[in-house]
Order: sequence, then C-alpha cells, then structure tokens
Amino acid sequence: MTGIIHDDWACEPSVRDACLHLWQALSEKESHLDHYTFDDLQKFAEVADHAVVAQALLYLSNPKLRVLRTCLMYEFNGGYFELPAEEVEHYSKGEGVVHPEYGEPIDESEILVCFTPGAGLQQKAAS
Repeated sequence: MTGIIHDDWACEPSVRDACLHLWQALSEKESHLDHYTFDDLQKFAEVADHAVVAQALLYLSNPKLRVLRTCLMYEFNGGYFELPAEEVEHYSKGEGVVHPEYGEPIDESEILVCFTPGAGLQQKAAS
C-alpha cells in the first residue's frame, strides 16, 4: 500500500504524507471504531490543513484502495444512524436526502459525514 501511495502522490508530498500517516495509524490498530469523524482522521494524518486531509480521505476511499468507506449519519430522536448507500449517492450529487423510514427531507445540518474501515483495510487486518 505504501508503494502505491508513494507512486500516486510523488508530486504532492503533503497529501502523500497525510495518506501515509493515515494508513500507518489505521493499519496498526488492533480494533477499529465503527465510524471515524473527519477530526479523528485528521489527528491520524498529522496535518492541520483541512484541504490536504480531505484530499487524502477521498483518495483512501477510492475504489482502487478501499482503505476507507465514506458514509453519512443522521441524527434522529437523540441517536445517530447510518444512511443507506442510495442516499449517500444523492448527497454526493448535491441532491436532497430523505429519511429512510419516513420519506421526509433531512436537513443538511443534521447530516454527518464519517468514514468506516473499508475492504482494503479489513483485508490488511485479516492478513
């Protein structure tokens, strides 16, 4: 994985280093949280620049690597619940997101973007 990251980001050392820090921190964990927030992962990346961290997270979430999986959570009756994949697709296109049970729009301020361990990270843990 580190070789791929080095090759893909050779011309952008800030993103490369953030990706490498994230990979190292996540791949060395014995157990994972169900969901990581941007702030959680920014600490692992050891970078203050939000744009660099966002670029690293997008990269690590891509279908080639699948280290992370982007998900959306919404607040409802004091709890947080993950939205289905089709609602994530709507959100990523700038479309409205509807409550999966009630069919009513969910206000964007009630939606949290988070990340879960992806298949690439789970394969690393299994090996």
